[in-house]
Amino acid sequence: MTRLSSLYGAGSLAALEEHTEYETWLLEAVYEIAERRIAASDPDEFIYPPSGASPKTLKYASSSITVGDWRGGFLKVGAPLVFVTAFKILDMLIEWVLVENGVAPTRKAYTFAEKIDALKGPLQFPRLIEARPWLRERLCGLYEQLEPLRGTIIHDRRFTSASGTLEVSSTKRGVIGPTVLITEADRRNLTVIFVSILRYLQGIWTMDAFEEKCLRRALDELTHLHGLETLGQLPPQRLEVQLCVLDADPIKLDLPRIRVDIAAKFPKQDTVFDVQVTVVSRSEARASAYLISWDELSQIQGVFTRSQLDLAPCVIAIPADLDPSEVAVELDKQLGEHSKSQP
Repeated sequence: MTRLSSLYGAGSLAALEEHTEYETWLLEAVYEIAERRIAASDPDEFIYPPSGASPKTLKYASSSITVGDWRGGFLKVGAPLVFVTAFKILDMLIEWVLVENGVAPTRKAYTFAEKIDALKGPLQFPRLIEARPWLRERLCGLYEQLEPLRGTIIHDRRFTSASGTLEVSSTKRGVIGPTVLITEADRRNLTVIFVSILRYLQGIWTMDAFEEKCLRRALDELTHLHGLETLGQLPPQRLEVQLCVLDADPIKLDLPRIRVDIAAKFPKQDTVFDVQVTVVSRSEARASAYLISWDELSQIQGVFTRSQLDLAPCVIAIPADLDPSEVAVELDKQLGEHSKSQP
């Protein structure tokens, strides 16, 4: 078996990008037009007021309604096209893996039966997939389970599409199988998974903790299509926690309290959060701000403690609407009230 380190070089990745460019562009464009873009959105905000009041959430969303607008119905009308295109991306990804592993077709091109059989052998997938057995297993499961349905849609047209739900029965080898429902949400999940994997492999997007949870959740919502057990992934969300502290060195953040507050607000979600901390001076109308990433925060269970010198690489612009003097007064007042409440 070829070593993984010798596979999937720059030339190979460039070839994959070239082969899948049109299909990837098409699906991204379709969902962009329908205002259901595939790329992850900006994080919502979880804001601690300087007054010490309970944190509040600011969620970002966009919507538009235009009478007679065709965009909202396009994903329903184009359901067969979206499904077949998404499957084609997976098919090209699988063929790419086979070529890299030196698995040759018996004729000029691979048959689906050959590809499905080869997936059960000792293949080496790209490290992004190989390091996540749950992802590899479910990609293979989707390929094997969806291939007959793709064939039915293209060759036998034994399907219906009503209100955005595809109803397809496999006709492989002349045997009519049970009806499988592929909803609009299912097709978007398939698109999210396949397009995201390509973008991660190409280095255009980065798979961080939040993106990985999104993949796991999408796969959990497709258990009826890949036939494997659920991963138990709660709906993921990304937050930017915003808070202000008085100038000090080192800076201390009460991460246990933040986690408790987020869990109380979102008990049924799996939250990844960054922290934007603004440091304000008591004596001068000045402030500095830092954005501390989840990658660093997730390694710490107790109080986060860092010198401002260590935080220098994380410096960002202070919020435009922040008045350092007013915030300092609020924080001082909060500190005084806290001191009075102590025995």
